[in-house]
Amino acid sequence: MPRIINIELPRRFHGGGGGGKRTDFIEHGKHLLDQLSGLTETTKQKSNPFLLDPKLIFKIKATKKLSEDLVNQTGLDVLAFEPDKAIVVFSSDLELREFRRRLENYSQLTEGPEYSYLGAIDELVPLGREDRIGRLLELKPVQPDELAALDLELWHTGNRKEMKASLAHIAEKLKDLSSDTAPMKMTDNYVGDYLCIARIKVTHEVLEFLLELETVKEIDRPPQPAFERTADYNLPISSLPEVISPPEENCGILVIDSGVQSSHPLIAPILGEADVFPDPGQQLIKGRAEDVNGHGTSVAGVAIYGDVENCIKKLSFDPTVWLFSARVTNEKCQYDEDLLVETQLDQAIRAFVDQYPNCKVINISLGNAEQIYMDGMKQFRLAAKIDEIAYQYQHKNIIFVISAGNSYHEELEYEKLRTEYPNYLLNKNARIIDPATSAIGLTVGSLSYGRGSTTEPDDVRRQVIAKLRGYPSPFTRTGFGVDGMIKPDVVDFGGDLALDFSYRESLGLPKVSILEDAVASVSVVTLSISNTEDSQSSLFHICSGTSFAAPRVANVAAQLFTKYPNASSNLIRALIVNSAVLPKEIPDEFSNGTESQKIKKQLQIYGYGQTDLERAMYSAENYVVLSEDNIIIPVGKFHIYEIPQLPEEFFDIEGTRTLSVTLAFDPPTRPTRGDSYLGVTMEFNLFKGIPKESVVNAYVDASKTGKPNEFAEISMEILKEQYRGRSINVDLSPNSTLRKKGTVQKGHIKLTKQAKRYNNLPMTLVVSCNRKWANPDEIEIQRYALVVSISHSDPQVNLYNRMRLQVDQIDQRERTRARF
Repeated sequence: MPRIINIELPRRFHGGGGGGKRTDFIEHGKHLLDQLSGLTETTKQKSNPFLLDPKLIFKIKATKKLSEDLVNQTGLDVLAFEPDKAIVVFSSDLELREFRRRLENYSQLTEGPEYSYLGAIDELVPLGREDRIGRLLELKPVQPDELAALDLELWHTGNRKEMKASLAHIAEKLKDLSSDTAPMKMTDNYVGDYLCIARIKVTHEVLEFLLELETVKEIDRPPQPAFERTADYNLPISSLPEVISPPEENCGILVIDSGVQSSHPLIAPILGEADVFPDPGQQLIKGRAEDVNGHGTSVAGVAIYGDVENCIKKLSFDPTVWLFSARVTNEKCQYDEDLLVETQLDQAIRAFVDQYPNCKVINISLGNAEQIYMDGMKQFRLAAKIDEIAYQYQHKNIIFVISAGNSYHEELEYEKLRTEYPNYLLNKNARIIDPATSAIGLTVGSLSYGRGSTTEPDDVRRQVIAKLRGYPSPFTRTGFGVDGMIKPDVVDFGGDLALDFSYRESLGLPKVSILEDAVASVSVVTLSISNTEDSQSSLFHICSGTSFAAPRVANVAAQLFTKYPNASSNLIRALIVNSAVLPKEIPDEFSNGTESQKIKKQLQIYGYGQTDLERAMYSAENYVVLSEDNIIIPVGKFHIYEIPQLPEEFFDIEGTRTLSVTLAFDPPTRPTRGDSYLGVTMEFNLFKGIPKESVVNAYVDASKTGKPNEFAEISMEILKEQYRGRSINVDLSPNSTLRKKGTVQKGHIKLTKQAKRYNNLPMTLVVSCNRKWANPDEIEIQRYALVVSISHSDPQVNLYNRMRLQVDQIDQRERTRARF
């Protein structure tokens, strides 16, 4: 990617704000009353063989969040808080007398209190058939000739006796509608304090009746398991294929954890070295470097093999990375009270990285659940130590990969883990923990495999929470990080949770718990501590957690280092983040709202998305990656790049067209600074449809104004004035305000067929470096890496050769200019 080396210019600072109030309350109140009348009339007119005691259930859409107390004062009961400040409510009083009275007062049709808070209500919206169809059922509708097993969930009114009666009524009606050719029935049900569910078998015709019921919250297909029997992953030692050590020069991963079982037949051929790092005498932790807990061995299994489950299915284990192990915990998988973990970490890094040049990836799947990051806090000690080591070891090009941490939401009753998923993932108690707040490390959150429990699959009391592939794991922790950094950076598979709704029969009370033994189909399959002297001993077990999502990314990083041994750690981070994409399926809670709200929520949950090794490692005919590595920029300056002109067929052929830019840098950090944790910050801006010379001239002219704090604003004003009425900057998502807070930043855009101005001239990319607290006498330069990727969904689009030709032409032109 050609760069104009000599254009290095001073950089600027920014700021912004906004607000509003309703004035049409009389007309607005009348409008709400009309909507309310429509809701009640519709309910009265409905007839259905399953119709229960009539209840009006509808959705209130609001401009701002209404409190539950305020809603209850209107005579309505809150059933659920939904995305975009919407509330689902119900009332057994079809005339909704109290709510109607308050609306009449609000709209001044009657005298009384003003109830001005009702102005926050935008609409009263009925819930329809489409609202009750679960995503799995939407993807695979019931066919006309099918007798389908489905999960039915009713809106829970808070009255368990009433809910049991409702299920009994539905079960009785199913019997009445059943026939020899279509034996419909309710095979199981559960009623708790917040959850009312049943497994039913129904025809397409009867399903349509149920989808019209006001009291139905959702009907969905049960998730399908992948592993049918636990024997599928209980491969004994006697059946193990030969494992060949990787080439000596391949990259290694240092797993800092509870140690590893060095004698494990799938670890021994790949283990470079294992040691324990408690203190100089190494006397405090029992068992030396061996894993007596199992956590480290499980993490190491994923780090070595990536997808262990797939290796078992293929009966082939071909490790491509080396393993190093540093044990830093005791037999209870806890840090020793007499040791500083920062010292342990420092000793481990220096011991392995200094001795083994190929040890470049460090996986840390340990975290302190009591140190939850909250907005405005300074950096945690361990995270700060990781950033300090990363900066000090720039010459070694090491990458830290850190799990986001697990939150099991102890503040919620177990039923609410199911009924309130995924909203609680954005609660303050679900934020990332130390050391996941590391600025230079890659923080990894967790995704569900999207599979159901194999344990008694016909039992509705065994409930998987996330259910869909790519949905966030119910235990994953979320962002943002220090100073608003996008964290986690990426996500990968870490499993799901299965709830067990069983009964304490002697007391007649429900008991809800998370299944203590992980369920095969929803969990990560990895290595376990095994009895290597017993040929029938199992080598594997199953577990869930962000601890096992992080080593998947560590494995990708190590493979990239092996492929590109001279790459900087910045380039590897940039390639990983640039390849990341959001899952195809995203919960409505995170995909609704204004564009800015949606982007912010998705960044908190997924970061930049799930990484893809193939896209990170290779270009293709329809996918081109341009990169620059180990670029040095003086602090307080700019670099300007030229991105080649996009070929015409890129726009002419139908499909999805994507352009992304990713920047990674490793600045000095200081946890004592409340103004900025980073001593140096960087950002980028992309311009389209204008000559490169115009951008250069605008920046040069702005630099002569003597207003360095307004430099970028002035240069943008110059360009806008010159190209009045034209859109000249590329609106990458997320915007610069969000992405520039971190040390790895990605902005992307989907280009429409009409975006022809992208292919009439090359694009110009401006990368800027700003000094925060870094001392000019000590820190004069900052290194960085840059990745630009352009892709088309149609594999027939020949981007690669055409873009390579463009790059060669620009390189030749710049070399020619340099000679004169």
